[in-house]
Amino acid sequence: MTLALAACDLQRSSTARTPQPQPQPYPQQPQPYPQQPQPYPQQPQPYPQQPQPYPQQPQPAPTARPLLPPLVGSQAMQAELRTILAELIAALPADRQAKVRGIPLVFDASFDVNAFAGCDERGAPFMAATEGIMEAVDAIAQTRSTDELFGTRTYETYCAQVIPQLVKSESARAGLPPGIIPAQYGGDARRWSRAREIFGDILSFTFAHELAHHYLGHTGCANGQPMGTGPSPALLGRLVTRVLPGLNQANEVASDTEGTVNTLQAGRARRPQFSWSEQGGVMLFDYFGRMDRAAGGNPLNPIGFLRTHPNPAFRGPIVQSVAQSWYARNGR
Repeated sequence: MTLALAACDLQRSSTARTPQPQPQPYPQQPQPYPQQPQPYPQQPQPYPQQPQPYPQQPQPAPTARPLLPPLVGSQAMQAELRTILAELIAALPADRQAKVRGIPLVFDASFDVNAFAGCDERGAPFMAATEGIMEAVDAIAQTRSTDELFGTRTYETYCAQVIPQLVKSESARAGLPPGIIPAQYGGDARRWSRAREIFGDILSFTFAHELAHHYLGHTGCANGQPMGTGPSPALLGRLVTRVLPGLNQANEVASDTEGTVNTLQAGRARRPQFSWSEQGGVMLFDYFGRMDRAAGGNPLNPIGFLRTHPNPAFRGPIVQSVAQSWYARNGR
């Protein structure tokens, strides 16, 4: 009992005693560096006034040539070839110009694929192109331009569809069939412009080669005499047979060589417009090489060009070799 009372007294005594407040440790101690600013608050963000890399620097101007209007229809293509022929003649040395200046260019409505240099019934020189070769070159140009720009294979499709028919029938046509060019690319202005460049590239070589037959004396009728108007198209079928005796490998190599040089010189004179090159000849020989293979080397091939010209297989390398020599002397 005594112990219990004592314990109660002790508890009351302990409860009644008010504890003295303990001081907080260092009450006057400020928070660590309260006046200390945040690390470099006045420090700008790294180079905020630094401009983005060369924002005023203009982007390089594109080097693309102006787009050319399309060639549509026989009349437009014939006018283009006349212009090409005039430029080729203007690029020749004076003595060669004198032999072929003003030479008539005759268009044959035949769908036979051919171009040739000849002499008319009066012994005057002329140049000839058929509707067939104009259609063929147009088709090559349209398909190759599409493939270059859009990664398609329309040239292969065209050749696979058209060439077998050409070597089987004289009535077949070399023009571009409907549906070969995908519809979404058909009206593209870049495609039409590039097609016109390729059209000129191929025909410039073709007719530079034919011109060479005249000024190199292979035809024997281009001697600087006054030019006539050319034969009537009705006579061309008969006149082309006169070309065959003059065909031989030496003459063809000489005409390919001089024709390549003429093409390159005329192409250089066109700058800054599109410059013709040996590639026109390479494309032409690829096309006729496919025809020759499809015909199996038939000497009676219905393709006029293959009857009046030697095998195209060996001609492409000659043209490329001549071009490389020309570039080595004159630069690209």
